Amino acid sequence: MTIPPTRQQIAAEFQNPDSACRWMSGINGPHRLEVPRPRELSFRHQGTSLGNVSIGIIEYSTPVNIDIVDLTHSYSISLPLRGTQNFELQGDAFGSDSGVAAIISPSQPLHLYMDESCRKRLVRLSRQAIEHKLAQLLRRDLSRPVIFDPRMPLSGTVQEWWRMVANLQEMLDAEGSLCDLPEVWSNFENSLITSLLYTQRHNYTNELLDRQLGRPAYLARLEALFRESLDRSLTLVDLEQATGVSRERLYRDFHTHYGVSPIAHFRQLRFEHVRQRLERAAPGENVSSIAMDCGFQQLGRFSQEYKVRFGELPSQTLQRTSPSGNPPPLQ
Repeated sequence: MTIPPTRQQIAAEFQNPDSACRWMSGINGPHRLEVPRPRELSFRHQGTSLGNVSIGIIEYSTPVNIDIVDLTHSYSISLPLRGTQNFELQGDAFGSDSGVAAIISPSQPLHLYMDESCRKRLVRLSRQAIEHKLAQLLRRDLSRPVIFDPRMPLSGTVQEWWRMVANLQEMLDAEGSLCDLPEVWSNFENSLITSLLYTQRHNYTNELLDRQLGRPAYLARLEALFRESLDRSLTLVDLEQATGVSRERLYRDFHTHYGVSPIAHFRQLRFEHVRQRLERAAPGENVSSIAMDCGFQQLGRFSQEYKVRFGELPSQTLQRTSPSGNPPPLQ
């Protein structure tokens, strides 16, 4: 007989950095905490854990730098209710505030800076539960970990997902809640995990949507090949060899599901990639170096086609990149 999970209240308050670090290490795994002004520290973590879900509110009340080696067993999803947090993750830096949440996947070492006013809602979801649900949806075993895009701008279904989180937290914090009924909670938990898998992009998203929309499974494999090849050209021969699908079927399926030819779709992905590189250009980078790094050799033709696609020259996109348009620097 399976024993139903019970609610566990989370209530921790510390003024000592070592105590706060030990507490969060128990939650997020190997953990390093740096507190420049330790006398100002007033760490609080309040919330509830039930089954595969933990939802709470966390704050330090002073600027902190945090290094996490590996979440290992869970996904950490956070949304500042006030203040800001900045992440450095696999060489990419980005800011998170009340309009942009963040999701950190296992096996991704990161550096996190929280400012003194940062108070955030923190959701932890079991890695095992995420992988089990996705395998059910795909009807096959997973071959690699589920890695989400770390940025979660609050719009559309992402905003709806966070409203669901807020409602669940309110129910979890209440006594005599429906959450205490195992059958009811299992539905809540399933909805939270399933909606996240459909809402936030991850490395299985294309295959998941293909199955939902009835698209041929090979299109997901081809999308993965496209994403891995954004810095070089692919030919129809390459696509035929990678998929084992005839040229005629490639054209037919792409026009049915994307409205364009396979090469046109891939070329659009490559231009979107170079545009992102221009928007995030580091000091000293220029259009030529970025374009060539992305596999565009004929720079005159590249600039003309870029303008047709985006309504401006690549140099104009680069000029709009400024420190004020980038995420706040890590402290």
